[in-house]
Amino acid sequence: AENNDSAEARAHKEAQAAAEGKNRMHYEGLGDAWAVLTGQNPAAIMDQIVSTVLHEGGTRPSWQWKRGSTDHILMAWPQDQPLRASVLVTGEEGEKLTPVSAAPLLDGLPNDLMVDGVHPWENGMGANVAVSMIEGKNPMWFFDPLYGRDRTDLTPGVTHTFLIAGLAFAIRKALLDQMTITQGPQYEAYAEQWLEANPGKGRLDVPPLQVDVSDRHMIMPGRNFCEYQMRAVIEEVQDCQLEKMPVKALYLTFPFENRQPMRLVIYASKMVLGDLEPEAGQAIDAYIWLQGRIIDIDEGPQQ
Repeated sequence: AENNDSAEARAHKEAQAAAEGKNRMHYEGLGDAWAVLTGQNPAAIMDQIVSTVLHEGGTRPSWQWKRGSTDHILMAWPQDQPLRASVLVTGEEGEKLTPVSAAPLLDGLPNDLMVDGVHPWENGMGANVAVSMIEGKNPMWFFDPLYGRDRTDLTPGVTHTFLIAGLAFAIRKALLDQMTITQGPQYEAYAEQWLEANPGKGRLDVPPLQVDVSDRHMIMPGRNFCEYQMRAVIEEVQDCQLEKMPVKALYLTFPFENRQPMRLVIYASKMVLGDLEPEAGQAIDAYIWLQGRIIDIDEGPQQ
């Protein structure tokens, strides 16, 4: 039997690992993403999604590539929205093309990021990609639906411009404007100052430190790779739609000390928003799934 010390030490270790994102899984499924965008059980409607995309969707030169003699074409629909349903079709040159995978396709904002690593999905149709935000820190992960096209360029240490977007699995108004801190270096420095300013008082008299987090921007690892808990202030809101589901596009900026800020658009469907009416200047807490791809370089008109 374990004594309390080791159980406590293990709990502390697990909390630390969670904070560093060490226990995350590479979950290889898009069910949650389809569910929040359609409001329905994805398995029941995938056939309908695929046939709509194949009949009504379009493609772009930059969404087509060849591997050996096999053609790959990503079709997406609707053509006039930043958030689309996409289907990847493949086939031998000149032969009939067959659908092999379907993924929500999110148009993101350009960010220059250095590749850190790649975890290809077993089905070979997508990958989780890690990029380094700050040297020496944990990388940030996102799902790349165009991995088949991007993979030859996803070399660790190489910097690309990626289009990055998030899909909200949960969202609410940020609840706390203040955090209470009772230990750690920040608290120690504050306690020392407080005791100097209050002669005759002891350690037990020092009140907790209240830190204003109302304008803080935080992004922390979630349960799985590519999933994050975040808090940010909305800068701009735009309306879009995926078939019958109204979606709000929320524009956010995450500042960093020694690099350009990260710009992110988060798509939040009516199903996830419920009664929340997001507006510029509002602070939100959200649980998001990140998606990205190397920026599309197109010649000719876009579909």
